[in-house]
Amino acid sequence: MSKIDITYRYVDTQTVGDVRTFPYCMKFNPMRCMTMNASAILLMMAVLGSLMMGCSKNEKPEFTLQDEHYQQILERQKAGIDPEPKGSVDLSQEMSQEEYERLGDMHFQQGDLQMAKLQYEKVLGMEPERIATRYKLAVIYLEKGRAQQAYDQFHGILDHQLNFAPAYEGMGRALMKMEKDDEAEREFQAALLYDSELWTSTNFLGIVADRRHAHKDAIGMYQVALEKNENNPAILNNLGMAYYLDEQYEHAVQTFQQALHTGGNNKKIANNLGMALTKLEHYDLAFDAYSRGMDEAKAYNNIGVAFLGKGNFAKASRCFQKAIEIQPTFYEKAKENLSVSNRMLHKLPLSQQQTLIRQEQACL
Repeated sequence: MSKIDITYRYVDTQTVGDVRTFPYCMKFNPMRCMTMNASAILLMMAVLGSLMMGCSKNEKPEFTLQDEHYQQILERQKAGIDPEPKGSVDLSQEMSQEEYERLGDMHFQQGDLQMAKLQYEKVLGMEPERIATRYKLAVIYLEKGRAQQAYDQFHGILDHQLNFAPAYEGMGRALMKMEKDDEAEREFQAALLYDSELWTSTNFLGIVADRRHAHKDAIGMYQVALEKNENNPAILNNLGMAYYLDEQYEHAVQTFQQALHTGGNNKKIANNLGMALTKLEHYDLAFDAYSRGMDEAKAYNNIGVAFLGKGNFAKASRCFQKAIEIQPTFYEKAKENLSVSNRMLHKLPLSQQQTLIRQEQACL
């Protein structure tokens, strides 16, 4: 089976809000702060990343939940971790909840999730009802792939504030990691009941629909999410994927291009655009798109796979040869694909083989 070097991604990212507001809100009026609607809280809770839903592909796309670099911005944003580390904490003195939390935030910002987890657990040991801290702890479990423990922590928030919409969304995300999409869908719907403007939950509902192969339903969800967060490149990428999976390739191309135009510099979006362009047989444009998301050898390999799928074995072989020429030592996929295309070519009558080889002197 031919092997393609492309990864499709669902992307979920969020713009960073005012990172200064949430700490003051929590310090001077915590009850009012925690009863704000969830969208306001998400915008205030400083910098941690976004989520991608993605898949790897041999011949047909299969999508699985996967965290990517956008994850860090969105999660820090939701969790209240300031992107700029604040002053140091005096570890020689007995520390307050606020100081333990600040120390945890510093570790989190540095990527040391285990140390951050220990500090947050100390805070919750002193003050179990501290919602922002429990949310951060849940996020750490989610990042570390411990979905059930993440779910339990998100659920624990509801013991203290039943209408905290991000907790329902968090439970939904954990359930998706456990491949419990029906239950996840109910949690995303619950999040929207408490905050109808929570576009991230609408986006996740689109992802759930795509995982069920209900791509038209997914398209509708992503369009609603775009109404709440216009021109967000992550939602546009997901909408493009839904169009692609629904075989609406021209709409997919237009949507991926819009995602890139509006600031989506993620390489996976460029790869998705390349695949959609190959479906329309715009191979030169597809190669350009692939080249934005991967090295040149892999781009030639992917174009070769497209020709192989169309039955153009001679041209496919030229592409695989080009990929190997560029990266001769370590590119096993291209070598395996070249073996497949040559084998298929040699099954044709000799005269036809010779004609095709003469006609197809180059990959592109």
